[in-house]
Amino acid sequence: MLARYFKPSVLQEIAAKAGTPVYVYSAAVFIKQTAAYKKAFRALDPLFCYAMKANSNGALCALAAGQGFGADVVSGGELYRALRAGFEPGKIIFSGVGKTPDELEYALRTGLLFVNAESFEEVQALERAAAKLKKTAPFSLRINPDVDPHTHRFIATGKLGSKFGVSFEEAEKIYMYAAGSEHLKPVGAQFHIGSQVHSAGPYAMAAGRLAAFILKLASRGVNLVYADVGGGWGVREGSEMSDLAPLARAIAGVFQGTGLKVVLEPGRSIAAPSGALLTRVLYRKRGGSKNFIVVDAAMNDLVRPALYGAKHPVALLGAARGPLKKYDIVGPVCESGDFLAKGVPLPEPRNGDLLLIYSAGAYGFSMSSQYNSRPRAAEALITGASWRLVRRRETYKDLVAAEL
Repeated sequence: MLARYFKPSVLQEIAAKAGTPVYVYSAAVFIKQTAAYKKAFRALDPLFCYAMKANSNGALCALAAGQGFGADVVSGGELYRALRAGFEPGKIIFSGVGKTPDELEYALRTGLLFVNAESFEEVQALERAAAKLKKTAPFSLRINPDVDPHTHRFIATGKLGSKFGVSFEEAEKIYMYAAGSEHLKPVGAQFHIGSQVHSAGPYAMAAGRLAAFILKLASRGVNLVYADVGGGWGVREGSEMSDLAPLARAIAGVFQGTGLKVVLEPGRSIAAPSGALLTRVLYRKRGGSKNFIVVDAAMNDLVRPALYGAKHPVALLGAARGPLKKYDIVGPVCESGDFLAKGVPLPEPRNGDLLLIYSAGAYGFSMSSQYNSRPRAAEALITGASWRLVRRRETYKDLVAAEL
């Protein structure tokens, strides 16, 4: 269980000194997850690119870079953060469906590994950016393999009809176009079928289709170097990620011995179990047949329960008192969708008690906002028996700092 990495005495100290709500991360869990990837895939020796969209805090990114990981970024801002955190430019890939001309030029100036393009028009924009800079742009193309990963509809990205990637037929035309351009260098092909995938079957199917396509390109004189299989391996709330062995076997079964360098983009599976949201009880109330706990964290701090229906385990810190009751845990935001958990069995808390919401390290702070003019939470990192702030709490002045 994750509880052993988040000791109540340390959490109490963090709450007392940093205030609440506060995101708390465990360096031990984060490094353990990265090490699990390296061990499972050691026979392939792939390039791991941490998907920064899951959590782009500089301290966590520095941990990933220190483990030899590269970075998968999806905006110019994430690229800036990646370089600042210490990722080697030659291990950074730039994904995303809507890169601007300025972002493409910025990417090429950094000397990144490749741009992961998602449309013919984007490849043409990349060509123009490279010509302007008098460079040759290394790129990969995200291909939609038309594989159903059987996950939440919001995070399934590998079926035709989604906004992501291009078909194999269109991809072939794009690669042949690029082969005739002096400013484009096709170096890889990629797929990403979605997130929270707990079976290796969809990966094996998509990888097989990608490998066959790369072989077809080679027969036409386009020789790629990288086969990028994306990320999305599952991790259940309250647990560490699923066993990686089936995924490693599936990928190795397709690409081992091909001479291609495999790229993986893990994000949520590393970050999610590494973080938790610490919040304080403000009030208790009843509404009809329901018991409510009102806390100082809200949907602007953690939107996943409202957006995805995510069910995060919740623990009451301190000694249990009295019988368990079922509570809906809600925040101060003026929305009926402002809840962090529903129907959670807990001992009745007192006002001022602390609750810990597990598996909030991915898409927690990174999706947080200032909705209702609520300053965003602080972030703290636990390393061994000590901890430190890695992002200060925003103030009211921060809410208006950019206004003119």
